[in-house]
Amino acid sequence: MKDNLERAKDLLPSIILTILSMIQALALELFWSRIEDSVFLWQGGADAIIGWLQMLVMLAGILLIWVFYVSFVLRFTWLPSLEDTLLPFLIGLLEFAMIDLLRPGLLWLWFPLLAAVFATATIGSHLTMRQARQDPANDYFFSKFAKSSWRDYALTIALVLVFCAFGLVAWLAEDNAFLSIAMLAIALAALGYRFLQVKHYWMHSLAADPPEAADSQS
Repeated sequence: MKDNLERAKDLLPSIILTILSMIQALALELFWSRIEDSVFLWQGGADAIIGWLQMLVMLAGILLIWVFYVSFVLRFTWLPSLEDTLLPFLIGLLEFAMIDLLRPGLLWLWFPLLAAVFATATIGSHLTMRQARQDPANDYFFSKFAKSSWRDYALTIALVLVFCAFGLVAWLAEDNAFLSIAMLAIALAALGYRFLQVKHYWMHSLAADPPEAADSQS
C-alpha cells in the first residue's frame, strides 16, 4: 500500500501537468485562430483596442494557469485528489469558452467566465497546497508560512466579484468603449499582480533548502 502511495505521489502530478500542457496547447491554438479570424483587430478604432486588450488578458490567463501548475509540480510532493485530476479539464473548458467569446460585443458574458477561471484556479491551488502541507517532505516551505485563512483569499474573492460586476456593467453600458477599455486594463493589472505573487513564492521555495539538502551540506 505504501509503495502504491509513493508511486501515485511520483507519477500523478506529472500526469496532471502533461494533461494540462495538452489543454493549454489546444487553448493557444484556438487563441491564435481567433486572432487570425478577428478582422476587427486590424481595422483600428475602439473595437481593435478592446479586442487586443482581451487578447492580452486571455494570454496572461493561459500563462498564469501554466505557471501555477508548473510551480506546484517542481516545488512540492503531494498525493493528488480526484479534484486535482478534474480541475485541468474544467479550466480548459472555461478557457475555450472565453476564447470563443473574444469579441467586444460579448464582454458582458466574457467577464463572468474570467471570474470563473480565476476562482477555479484559486480553488485548485488551495486544494493542492492543503495536500502538500500534509507531506513532511514539504516542511522546508510550509514551516515558514502559517495555514491560510479566508483573510488570505479576500483579494481573490474581491477580484472574482469585481469581474462579475464588470460583466454586469458591460451589459448595462451597451458597448461603452471607455468603460470596456478601463475594465480590461484593470483585469490585466490584476493578472500581472498574480504573476508577481507566484514569483515571490517560487523564489522563496527555491531559495529554501529542503531538510535532505541541509543535512548533506552539514
